[in-house]
Amino acid sequence: MVPAGAALLLRRRLCAPAMAALAALGPPPVAAIFDTMEEGPTPGGDRAGEAWLESHGRCLGHFVGGTWLKPPGRGSLESRGGPDGRAVASVPDGDGSDVAEAVGAAAAAAEEWGRLGGPRRGQSLHRLALALEGPPGGALGWLLSLFGGRPLRRTLGADLDLALRLLRAAAGGAQLGPPGPEGWTPLGVVAVVVAGPCSVPALLWKVGPALAMGNAVLVLCPPEVAPPLLYLAELSGEGGALPPGVLNVVTGPLPGLCRALRAHPDIAAVAFLGAPQEQVQGLVWGSPCRGPRVGWARGGRVVVVVLDSADLDGAAAAVAGAAGTPPALFPWGGCVVLAQEGVLAPLERRLRARLGGLRVGDPLELGTDVGPLPPTGPHPRELVEAAREEGAEVFQPLPPPPGGRFYPPTLITGVAPTSRCLREPAAGPVLVLLPVRSPGEAAAVASSLPLTAAAAVWAQDVTAGLDTAQRLPQGLVWLNELNLLDPSGGCAAGAAETTPEEALREFGRPPWEEPPELEEPFSPSPEEAVPDPEDAELAGAVVAARAAALGWGRLPGLSRARVLRGAAAALGGPGGTPGGHDGDDGDKGRLQGALLRWAAHAERMGGAVQEVPGGRALVLRRPLGVVGVVWSRPYPWLPELLLPALALGNSVVLVAPPGGAGAALRLRQVLVAAGLPGGALAVLPWGSWGSRESGARLARQHPDGLWLCGADTDWPSALSVPRVWGVPGGLLRAPGQDPPPGAARELELRCTRPQCLWVPGGAP
Repeated sequence: MVPAGAALLLRRRLCAPAMAALAALGPPPVAAIFDTMEEGPTPGGDRAGEAWLESHGRCLGHFVGGTWLKPPGRGSLESRGGPDGRAVASVPDGDGSDVAEAVGAAAAAAEEWGRLGGPRRGQSLHRLALALEGPPGGALGWLLSLFGGRPLRRTLGADLDLALRLLRAAAGGAQLGPPGPEGWTPLGVVAVVVAGPCSVPALLWKVGPALAMGNAVLVLCPPEVAPPLLYLAELSGEGGALPPGVLNVVTGPLPGLCRALRAHPDIAAVAFLGAPQEQVQGLVWGSPCRGPRVGWARGGRVVVVVLDSADLDGAAAAVAGAAGTPPALFPWGGCVVLAQEGVLAPLERRLRARLGGLRVGDPLELGTDVGPLPPTGPHPRELVEAAREEGAEVFQPLPPPPGGRFYPPTLITGVAPTSRCLREPAAGPVLVLLPVRSPGEAAAVASSLPLTAAAAVWAQDVTAGLDTAQRLPQGLVWLNELNLLDPSGGCAAGAAETTPEEALREFGRPPWEEPPELEEPFSPSPEEAVPDPEDAELAGAVVAARAAALGWGRLPGLSRARVLRGAAAALGGPGGTPGGHDGDDGDKGRLQGALLRWAAHAERMGGAVQEVPGGRALVLRRPLGVVGVVWSRPYPWLPELLLPALALGNSVVLVAPPGGAGAALRLRQVLVAAGLPGGALAVLPWGSWGSRESGARLARQHPDGLWLCGADTDWPSALSVPRVWGVPGGLLRAPGQDPPPGAARELELRCTRPQCLWVPGGAP
């Protein structure tokens, strides 16, 4: 054993060279750092993306088939970025020939990529995530800040971290196998149209699941947002992360590029990011049953409810921070704060102080809180001035820096309930403060606001906070937190919330679905959409269904199951069946079995608790609300579709051909007798409309879901509905046949939406 004195002498001799080296450097410059408050080095290097732009001579091309495509003689478009909006790089002015080459490369790659198998695709996505963890992630963050306006400390920090988690979640989904039963297959080529402000997490929330399910992806983007996406595409091919042609990027004016897509039947799905509804309506084509699937990430603003028991300092700090840098998945939507009257004045004082402390400036500086507005988004000046003219008070602590697309943090108070700043989201650091008398009124106001993506409730009374959170319609609700996002906590919010399972299903084809064989094209333009005539009967049915859904959907599953079992018992009694003469409803025993089966589903439908960064998330399934169903006679037994929707808390408005709704009318009779609210199931005839016109008319009444069973309508008419589903004929069983495996799970997901309640604490 070495004596203590000898050990101390040995340590001194070993440490002597290190101590001498430190002495040669001079005293630590801690005092100097505190005097100058100089920023430390930027992660990933100083202006890490500059070298990448210079390596291409600041003249980029399309990225197609794993290589750069620069068509000779083609014009170029400027990519502007930075605080002053200067021209930083140039990209090609893409046209139909570029789209044709990219679609061909993607279609060829999709065949091999789809056959690769889920585990190997998952390994490829993990390699891409691993590459983003190193210096390339710093370069990507720098490019995103330069061209998107988000502060660099967010693009290098929370945004990049969320992007990696989303990519790994998709990789995990690929490695675990297809969702639901075996037999799911890729769609083929998926087009992602980036039309407005879009962060990498928002892009990977679509691209990751599409790649995981075995599809190839073609990204179309305008020149303003192209360089970061081109860098990501190039990075995906380095080190063999993704095979050539699996991820392609084409730049240019979006209307022309989307028109060119219509000529390619290989396009199986189109997802739109960062585009308002009016723009999407001008770009889509086809129909829900005949043509590519259409997905639209609506995004929107955040609604914050501040109750009397709230920690006002914490709420003001979080709200001001989110106004300066919105959540990554729905950027630049603004924020509406609903405060109880007792805390309105002190909360307003704190918000003014917090907004005055935000630093507006160059997004590439680590100390910046608010960068310039994104180049493709609208300017909030007009909306703020309209609020001022309506009599609202507008507070702006400091004028914005000169030059560039800067806008100062803004607080609007004293607004009328019908003010434009409540009807439209503000694209910028704009807060609207509105008083409410009670938590119930706050939930009602939050339900009436259009284009909301998420909500937050601030209350130290946990019971009141959770009760208010569960009454909010938003699919993502934080409790005493804001801007926490994670795939396991249902981080995609807006008008069409999705969980990771639903994100994978969006880009896969189940075994019961077959692409229809078209005899003639179905591609009406928005100009051909049917005008919106008054239809009092249909409108009245939707209004009655919405009123019934408020009570029916809030009942516990046990109560709804009791109604269905009562209907089954009535059918089993002597003379209890409201039997028909045309055989549309099948035999009595089959209807009884369906009622009992979905009564059991209603009782067992629940949620889960997920560990998420910063706490836990309660992931629940909520009814959609009002489901509009357009049914055509060739489809099999209709109650197989209506019963799940009713059992899981929805109201249904069914439009059927004259004389073809006997089964639904008899089902309604027996259910109402057992306790179903009368407005929860309405059955209306087509009249002289036809199935296509019926779908358009029903969509214009704004139900929460639209199901097309053997019927169809055009996408421009259907886009106003959050969830549109062309029901596959193979999902509904014919008489004497069992439903396919996984059909019940598919119907559960189609009849409900996720709601994720984030509760802070208890997790790292």
